[in-house]
Amino acid sequence: MAKKPSNLEAITLQNKLLQEQNNSLRKQNELLRQAMLNFNSDDKRGQLLQQQEQIEPKNDREIFIDNINRDEIREGFLVTSHRKKLWNVQVGLLQEFARICKKHNIRWFTIGGTLLGAVRHKGFIPWDDDVDVIMFRPDYEKFKSVVEQELKYNPNYSMWYWFNHRLETDSEAAQHANTDLPFISREYANKYAGLSPFFPLLRLVDERTTCFLSEERKDIFYAIWIDIFCFDPCPPFQNKSLLNNFNMAQELFLATIYPEKVMEALENGEKFLIPRDKLLTFLNLPFKTRAQQFDLFSLKHYSKSSYVSEMAYQTIRKRKRAYRADSFDKVIYLPFEKIEVPVPANYDAVLTDDFGDWHRIVVAGGHLNTFSTDIPYREYFSKVTTRQ
Repeated sequence: MAKKPSNLEAITLQNKLLQEQNNSLRKQNELLRQAMLNFNSDDKRGQLLQQQEQIEPKNDREIFIDNINRDEIREGFLVTSHRKKLWNVQVGLLQEFARICKKHNIRWFTIGGTLLGAVRHKGFIPWDDDVDVIMFRPDYEKFKSVVEQELKYNPNYSMWYWFNHRLETDSEAAQHANTDLPFISREYANKYAGLSPFFPLLRLVDERTTCFLSEERKDIFYAIWIDIFCFDPCPPFQNKSLLNNFNMAQELFLATIYPEKVMEALENGEKFLIPRDKLLTFLNLPFKTRAQQFDLFSLKHYSKSSYVSEMAYQTIRKRKRAYRADSFDKVIYLPFEKIEVPVPANYDAVLTDDFGDWHRIVVAGGHLNTFSTDIPYREYFSKVTTRQ
């Protein structure tokens, strides 16, 4: 039988238990006090919120893509959630573009792969990764005149123009006048003359993103964009005056992107419609000014015609491409992911001109190699090392 503890032993044991309980309560109170201090401190609260945001980044973009966080298979092609996030950024840009155009009564159409996607897939072609829209020259120039004001209070979106670059072939004075612009080397200019930035277009971009195509073109493309192209009149024309205007526009365009070649042609005595002294003056302008002057000339001499095209396809692209202008007389709206986009009512003729048998599924590669919908391009290019 166990020995009954004496009164003294019982009191000692009780005191020990009370002391342990008090120690536990003191620790608990200290933890509660620290928690209250953290809660009441703006700095601490800010730090806690910041830590939480780092764990769960804030995403205030509207969602336009179904099941954006899940991979899926479309038309036998794996569409990853990463690609869907890219699409979502582009549809957001498209929606903002459409808002501006509607406000200012500007007509526009989807074109190329975006038109094909709207007609055939009710959204993106599964392996596509860009958005193409187009306007007639007067609407294109009108859009340029209003877009900066429209984006003035939107820090996320900005416009990039095909003329906002400077070339190694520009004069020293011209380069100093354009030091804020991306630099294009002579080697790049010769290799990629048929591509942006020499392709006359606009780009609406999302400043919160990064787009990196390749090592060779790392100075050209920065953020995720949508392409905005322009229709100009093209042959055949009904009279010689329209043809002369078109040919002079071609000369200005070639002098914009190939100044050395046009200068060499002048020195070899080749004839141009533009007077020699005026063309020499034009060639001595910086690239940005030449590009702007080409746009102004094209607007001034714009006229309705039976056929329209992008100027680059009439000059520097190997395959000429033109459309009947009346294919765009009427517009209808078709679903594109979770929005609707305008397409030419006679889309069959337009798609046939572009793709031939456009009903046939042909898997093609996209444009983008590396991109991020979360990292702004300025941060990316300041931190990521690329090969020289």
